[in-house]
Amino acid sequence: HIVTRSNSSNDSTSYNTLDRDWDNFSYDNNIPVFNSGGNTGTGTGNVQSPGKGLNIITVGNYNDATDAISGSSPFVDPQIGNDKPEISAPGTNITAGGFTKSGTSMSTPHAAAFAADMMSHSTYLQYRPQSVKAKIMAGATDSISGGYNKVGLGGIDFASAQWSGHWFWWSGGTSAFNTFDGQDGAADNYIVKQVYIANTWERVRVVLSWLTRGSYTYDHRNDAHPIGLDLDLKVYDPNGHYLGGSFSWDNPFEDVDFTPTVSGYYTFKIHRYATRDSSLKLRMGMYVNYYNP
Repeated sequence: HIVTRSNSSNDSTSYNTLDRDWDNFSYDNNIPVFNSGGNTGTGTGNVQSPGKGLNIITVGNYNDATDAISGSSPFVDPQIGNDKPEISAPGTNITAGGFTKSGTSMSTPHAAAFAADMMSHSTYLQYRPQSVKAKIMAGATDSISGGYNKVGLGGIDFASAQWSGHWFWWSGGTSAFNTFDGQDGAADNYIVKQVYIANTWERVRVVLSWLTRGSYTYDHRNDAHPIGLDLDLKVYDPNGHYLGGSFSWDNPFEDVDFTPTVSGYYTFKIHRYATRDSSLKLRMGMYVNYYNP
């Protein structure tokens, strides 16, 4: 149900055939793939292939003794413009099997093991890599110093991701978004969901994630926006006040953080900005994580 890889290549920003093939593997087989980004942070800084992939969860390396990202952890985004890495995990001075080593080859299996544990407990995650990605990113709430470009959304936290939150997933053919769009009573290019959240929680993070076809991205890698499906995310409080949104145009995920000042049903609106890949099937997941830092 899960793949973790610690070998990398292609020290450039190019999205190449290795990235394409692993993106297609995750999309075609519905299996999440965790990949080390390499250890080029003190050199070129380039995230290495296939960690450049849109469907691939690329993991940065931080020192859990200092809660600081390692200088060797890569951070330069690929030519296709997606943010890398997505998350960070402990990977500095890791002792196992009588050896002590550092690098993203230590942090990546750490994150994959978290996902495997969550998958064992919450079987709905099996064969839904989009939901695995949404959940582990929504739960990456440990504050790690070093900057968003190196850290991603934060350090992984099993308790934060696993025990408090609400999830949704959608799947179907190329026209499935239209079907789900109409289920809320208005065919307006928005999928709408509501979640009750008490204001006793200090913070909420919601992450929307979806899969893309590597073949489309590879064929369009020199386009301004080579992603096949571009979605946006908006959040409203129980009184209808707009709290924030996420509108990236090169990522297969959107994320919003907010403070729930009132108790009630919060509204999450998924907007389809553009469908460029006419052959893309819908593989989409969302996780709403409420937590106390």
